[in-house]
Formats: sequence, C-alpha cells, structure tokens
Amino acid sequence: MVPEGFVRALDGFETVLAAVPSGRWDSPSPCEGWRAVDVAGHVIAGLSVVKARAVGQALLEADPDWREVAGPDPVATWRAVRADMTAALEPEALARRIPLALDLEVTLGQWLEQYPLELLVHTWDLARATGQDVVLDPCLTRQALETARLFAPQGREAGMLGPERAVADDADDQTRLLALFGRDVTETT
Repeated sequence: MVPEGFVRALDGFETVLAAVPSGRWDSPSPCEGWRAVDVAGHVIAGLSVVKARAVGQALLEADPDWREVAGPDPVATWRAVRADMTAALEPEALARRIPLALDLEVTLGQWLEQYPLELLVHTWDLARATGQDVVLDPCLTRQALETARLFAPQGREAGMLGPERAVADDADDQTRLLALFGRDVTETT
C-alpha cells in the first residue's frame, strides 16, 4: 500500500501548486538561484524518479533543466506525472529494494515513508515564492523533523542544504523543520 503520509504530502504540494497565480512562476524562491517554476520542476522530476524506481529503470546521471520538466503548464505537468507515477506504485514495486546513498538499501515503500520531508520543504518554498501562506500538515511535519534531524548533517556536508537557522525555544515544528533546512521563515521573497 502506498504510504498515506506520502499521498497527503503530494496533496499538500498540489494544493499550493494549483494556487500559484499565473504571473508568479518567475518569482524568486527561498532556494538560492531558483524561481517558483524551478521548484515545481524539481518536485515534478522527483515524481519521475519515484516512478523510475518503481519500474526498475535507471536514474538519470544529472539533474534535468527544472523549467523544461515543469513545462508551459506546471499544474498540468504535475497532474500527468503524478498519475503516471501513482499507476506504477503496485505492491510488488513498493516491495522492490532500491539503493540509496551511503550504500544503504531499503524498499521503495520504506523510502516513500520518508519522502514527505522533501515535499513539505518544497511546498513551503513554492508557497513563499508565490505569495501564499501555508501551514504544513502538523503530523507529517513532526515526522519529517525527526527524519531531518538524522540526515541534515550529511546533507549539509554534501552541500545540499544551507546553514541551519536559529529559532526561538518555543518555535513550532514547521519553523524548526524549515530552519534545519536553512530557510528563514521571517524573510519574504
């Protein structure tokens, strides 16, 4: 069975994606050097990676051009790629063992249980870039924060994350998660 948290995180991203005003796709995002369309393309490409893993295809060696991935209508592209990916998530695909970095191997289903972390952070990035307010799913955010605390140091060392931001002692989980990924929730784009 497809992990329910993964589906909820996909739904949350789609809600923000579908609400992007047409004139905001080129707005700068909190991801340095990226625009809103780049965030959309990156997340869409991630769904293609999930599908490739589900069907046992080789992954691309290099990142594609995020704008090309998003296409002229990022919402339509997302919906088509999401439907294609979802169709590939059969029980045998979810049980398939996949290689990860650091010589780790897990089932696709186990990997998708951790995937909301990526979707949540980029949901916020897209919302921030396009002038939307978003409150991330609190349960998913709490779980993602636990995962992020384990893997953020490795991601930072690999240059994939910015420096962690300081937060108030009473900060909520969403603020803590975003700060861990170098996002400044007080900045506006």
